[in-house]
Amino acid sequence: MSLLANEFHAINLAQGFPDFNPPDELLDYLSEGVQLGMNQYAPMPGYVPLRHELSKRLKRDYGFQANPDSEITVTAGATQAIYTIISAFVGVGDKVLLFEPAYDSYGPAVIVNGGIPVYLKLSLPHFEIPWTDLERTLKEQQIKLMIVNNPHNPAGTTLTKDDLERMDKLTKAYDCLIIWDEVYDMLVFDGAKHNSALEIASLMEHSVVVYSLGKTLHNTGWKVGYTVAKESISKEIRKLHQFTVFSVNTPAQYAIARFLENHESFFNTLHTFYEAKRDLFIQLLKTSLFDFLPCQGSYFALAKYHKISELSDMEMAHQMVKDYGVAVIPISAFYHDGFDPKILRFCFAKKDETLIQAANKLLIIK
Repeated sequence: MSLLANEFHAINLAQGFPDFNPPDELLDYLSEGVQLGMNQYAPMPGYVPLRHELSKRLKRDYGFQANPDSEITVTAGATQAIYTIISAFVGVGDKVLLFEPAYDSYGPAVIVNGGIPVYLKLSLPHFEIPWTDLERTLKEQQIKLMIVNNPHNPAGTTLTKDDLERMDKLTKAYDCLIIWDEVYDMLVFDGAKHNSALEIASLMEHSVVVYSLGKTLHNTGWKVGYTVAKESISKEIRKLHQFTVFSVNTPAQYAIARFLENHESFFNTLHTFYEAKRDLFIQLLKTSLFDFLPCQGSYFALAKYHKISELSDMEMAHQMVKDYGVAVIPISAFYHDGFDPKILRFCFAKKDETLIQAANKLLIIK
């Protein structure tokens, strides 16, 4: 869709990246790091001051005490982190449970390692975990690993504390590692608090939590993320990390460490920054024929288009690029079998003027 957006000079609300710069201070720290000579390999698990700052942030936000030396590993983005975790624990014939719609890297990472994806559809219309199906699947199949995305991309939903406690009780009886993809943890709206796997000690005995600094610092192109897991799990992750990426670019790690140390207020207000963008975009389209679903977190909004067309979501997305100049993502792209609930995903991590221009184009669709 991004290629189509470029081809037709469309406004790109498809791919999930901001069209504005990171904070100026962060860019200054990057330059400072380069000038100070932070241009060689960082330690394999990550730049030490960065791991210490991340440990402080996890303690502050979730009351979780992560040992920066043995339980935090800095990765080249969250996608690499998830691929590395899967590669470390999934072998030929191992089954991995994925909830759909699912971020598009999950399935291929399982398959390329010889694993077998086992798909469960989140229950519509609210994209809820299908608890009965999940329990039956865990009983009937030997699931080696499960991936849970919270807040969810593309659905924009979040899990409650009860959901996490239920997951903890349900999975205790099974030898199943859980990857918690929490890359949008700071983007939870309407006064709600993000409920993290880090807050349940027994869950963290068989879990890895994955975060993305690119999602929070408006710098997806820097590709910096990290994993949090107990030492025995982290050791296995690092065995693969050592021989794939080895280490993440040093000046970026230096800059992020400095920013975390000195600009806590940025993170405290990030949810309101994106909540305002969500509200602006949906308000602008209040009189349109798009029917927006609730967005509790992430920087994506979903909308049904049944009042406009009976086209498939793929056809509708193509038509919107070519005829109306706005690129979006069809939700069927997040299902392995092309299941089409006729819903489109809009990214609102854009300048206000970009959202206004896009809304003006979308309002003429009848």
